[in-house]
Amino acid sequence: MSLPKAGSTYAQERRGVVAVQSYAASRAQIFRETPTGDVGIDAQLEFVNPDGQVTGQTIGLQIKSGPSFFAHSTRNGWKFYPEEKHRTYWERYPLPVILVLHDPEAKRSYWVDVRQALRSPSTATQAWIEIPSTNLLEETVVTRLFENAGVQDEAFIEDLDMVIEAMLERRTTNPAFVLSYLDLFCAGLTNICRSIYFGTDVALEVVESNLSNAGWEFGLGMGQREQNFLFGFVRFLVAQHLADVNFADCLIDVIDRHMTPTFMAPLTGRGRAVVNALHEREAELVRKGQMPDGRGELIAQEAFVTMDRGSYGSRLDRLFQFQAVFTPKKDP
Repeated sequence: MSLPKAGSTYAQERRGVVAVQSYAASRAQIFRETPTGDVGIDAQLEFVNPDGQVTGQTIGLQIKSGPSFFAHSTRNGWKFYPEEKHRTYWERYPLPVILVLHDPEAKRSYWVDVRQALRSPSTATQAWIEIPSTNLLEETVVTRLFENAGVQDEAFIEDLDMVIEAMLERRTTNPAFVLSYLDLFCAGLTNICRSIYFGTDVALEVVESNLSNAGWEFGLGMGQREQNFLFGFVRFLVAQHLADVNFADCLIDVIDRHMTPTFMAPLTGRGRAVVNALHEREAELVRKGQMPDGRGELIAQEAFVTMDRGSYGSRLDRLFQFQAVFTPKKDP
């Protein structure tokens, strides 16, 4: 009897999809397979927090199944060679893209954030992407998959007054680097308090002012512990949904470049509500006579952000010369 054959490829691909779907179901995460128009994303995974709340934080999934994807071994895992069209698509995708390689015989799956690899300076130019053997999906804590989507281990604080209290309480213990999260939040406000600027420069300005107010007679002291404190504030902004921070980009700065990130991010509605709450608390203290009237100055008020002309001004003449002599290439 002559009948159509399903073929081994289809069954092999489905094993990979089912393995990831099973992982999501066992951890109460929302798995949405792409039913049509699959051009590089097989499914999406949405994060559900430990309280069962759907957060909207989502990642894309590209699932590859079969022994051929494990043919190129490295010391730490396997090489995956993406097609150029997929490299471009994944690199510019608006969500983190997790590439999963499934071994149907061993019934094991391994993963890597392929978008992050394509954006990171240390790996972006490689023809291949390494999938670490230590990234075994079946043993992966869900929050690790969503790290570049901004999911944090820190508990979400519902009450805005408690958010403010948390920012007050979180401060450095170094007497030569006096700083709190509230300092960083209020000092970084800009764009009519609709955005927040973050960078080492504003942190140092605040610390110097705090040391002066405290009567500190020695110099400012900053090391790795203080760098970790600054990045902890970025994590706090993300965990409490106070600003729309591109956390994946921040991780590139921290992990690849070993530097504290600098960015300006729009405040969320919740972040703007914290600003309003600070205004109310400040006004209450003024009414009680515990603080003087600021005469127009508030603790949560916008500052202006400008580029340091000293870092680029000397290049402007050269830029002018370049544009005067540059001749665009013409197609033959």
